[in-house]
Amino acid sequence: MSAHEILQRMEAALAVRAEAIKPLAEIQGQRAELLRRLAALDEPYGRAYAEAEAAGWSTEELRELGAEEPKKRPKGRPRSRRQIAKTSAAASASEAPSPPVVPAQDGSGSGARVTARS
Repeated sequence: MSAHEILQRMEAALAVRAEAIKPLAEIQGQRAELLRRLAALDEPYGRAYAEAEAAGWSTEELRELGAEEPKKRPKGRPRSRRQIAKTSAAASASEAPSPPVVPAQDGSGSGARVTARS
């Protein structure tokens, strides 16, 4: 086979491959535009979702209505009831702190509790 024939076959193969990529390139452009437009709606959607929560709608109720929780929430959003419950539980657990542990200096890895002396 001559060099000319090899180059013709290579060009034919590349032509087939080039045709196959055209629809992908078109769709990729459309997809990029849709993703850009969707990203532009993230902030107003997050604000609207937070306003609905502030008006008394729970996350569960909004989900049942078909509203997805936003990926990004605006700063200063109202806390959901679930987060308030977790925060309350953590606060009550921290009200009765355990005495601190001071590591042993002998390198044994064990420590001693520090207690107040009267």
